[in-house]
Amino acid sequence: MNKYILLLTAIAATATACHRNIVPSTTPIINSEIKNDNGQNILAGHCSLSALQINPYKEWYDKSYSTYIIDSVTTTALQPLLQNKTIEIFLGSWCGDSKREVPHMFKVLQQAGFDTSNVRMIFVNNSMAKYKQSPQHEEQGKNIHHVPTFIVYDGKKELGRIVESPVVSLEKDLVAIISKQQYQPNFKAVTYWQENAKKRSKAMRDTALQQLVSSIKPLCKSTGELNAYGYMLLAQSNYTEALNVFKMNTYLYPTSAAVFDSLGEAYATTGNKEEAIKNYKRVLELKPGDANATKMLEKLN
Repeated sequence: MNKYILLLTAIAATATACHRNIVPSTTPIINSEIKNDNGQNILAGHCSLSALQINPYKEWYDKSYSTYIIDSVTTTALQPLLQNKTIEIFLGSWCGDSKREVPHMFKVLQQAGFDTSNVRMIFVNNSMAKYKQSPQHEEQGKNIHHVPTFIVYDGKKELGRIVESPVVSLEKDLVAIISKQQYQPNFKAVTYWQENAKKRSKAMRDTALQQLVSSIKPLCKSTGELNAYGYMLLAQSNYTEALNVFKMNTYLYPTSAAVFDSLGEAYATTGNKEEAIKNYKRVLELKPGDANATKMLEKLN
């Protein structure tokens, strides 16, 4: 059951979203705390900045805020650009990247004289069944696969976003986005997949996946890029595309036990016992004695 810390304001209900023309969330601001699968207290849903001034969140927020050194020259240039803009932040109070980048972002915005009441913070879950989701599902239609994600709006139109961490710096990335310079956020492999795997809603043949390897591999920094995207899809019950993504990752990283473990989990979730067993066995070939694969094979058998 949710533990309500503070009820601040109520705003009208949300509208639907589409790429580059999505509507900022307008669900009520309710500073809410829940427990995740590990029994850890985490913030959930549309919360205010005051939620981060309550321990244990205050400890990491204040530390990260105080240690960030502002690029004052770029922040000065940013100040007029931020006029009439709004920013939406999807983050996790459990997430190391969020703990680092979100306090940095608030320091930049405050230094630039931006009214932070125009910042909306949506806290998402890290439990498997609700991965990267908020209780009121403000993330729907917004392609939130890594956090933090900072989305910059002009009215109801998305100008651009910073995903997980800045490409150059928060200050310079914001200037590039608002000035409509050429800018592409992190996780280019996910973007390429979304734009080029046109049959994502259908099961893709192995040959079709193999044809994408040479294009996606240079864009992918680690196994975690597509893995996180796959788990987001799995939590949304988008099983077919999730399986496509996890299989794609095994072609990109054929010697990684972790990617076969994820594919095995996806097959087990969708009820394909035979394929789940096959992939967990592959995990043990690559990483003999792996505890999770051993446990899952015992369970499946």
